Amino acid sequence: MNLAEIGYVPDVSQDSSPRVVKLGDILPVFSNFDTVLTSVKSYPLWPALIREALLDKAISGISCEDSEIDLLWEEWCLKNEVDPSQPKYEGLSVPEMRLAASRERRVEIFKEKTFSKHLPEYFRARKGDLDRVTLEVVQFHHHAVAEEALFRCRGGEQILEVAAHELAHRDGGEPPMKRVGPIGIGRLGAGLASLVTGSQAGAILGPKKVGQFHVVVRIIEIQNSALEGRTRQRLLEELLNQWIEQQISAMTGRPPKPIKLQEEVAPNSANIPLTKTPPALLS
Repeated sequence: MNLAEIGYVPDVSQDSSPRVVKLGDILPVFSNFDTVLTSVKSYPLWPALIREALLDKAISGISCEDSEIDLLWEEWCLKNEVDPSQPKYEGLSVPEMRLAASRERRVEIFKEKTFSKHLPEYFRARKGDLDRVTLEVVQFHHHAVAEEALFRCRGGEQILEVAAHELAHRDGGEPPMKRVGPIGIGRLGAGLASLVTGSQAGAILGPKKVGQFHVVVRIIEIQNSALEGRTRQRLLEELLNQWIEQQISAMTGRPPKPIKLQEEVAPNSANIPLTKTPPALLS
């Protein structure tokens, strides 16, 4: 929505209004390569420019089919609100616009050709973060009380919540109960992760000493990741980012920066309320 659509059109007819800056006003600043480089290095966009320049170099030998370029051009025009019959965008020529339209696809081709062979091994290394689990965790103060709750639940006598409530008087009060997840198994603390790994949904596990508590856990749901769809594309992007960081490190001499790995938000198929995981239960 623009300002006119909400009924506000600023009055710029007064002499005190700022003069409109034209492209010719700033071009002298970029009169030669040295001034361009000096200026750009002082801008926040410098790291992004290096990244994109590396990508341009990487995809320089990659092309798309003419039919694919036409489709990409239509999508690019729609995305950037450009009229294909009279294309105008940020001062670019039509060939430059068409090149921009195919660039993302060429990067995708580069990622696939370069990093797909590394995906199985990388997926195995990342699977602990990609597999997600939802837990019910009860934190008992006394080991014997935690064992009694576990015995009652495994024998089918009671559910964990009821057992914890009935044993509260022996534990010095109502034991804290937390619902954890969905969360990557690799993000759980070492104690919980070792307890959960290899188990099935519905299992009741413990007791396990975690911090000051003796923990009993019920696995509500396990969502196993697979090397397909969004997970595959995300891992390809991570491998690309790691490669770019290595290239920048080699160019600048600084150590590579760690790549921030984002957890994928999985569908909440069990309609379980999502809660913030207590820090003591995380690694």
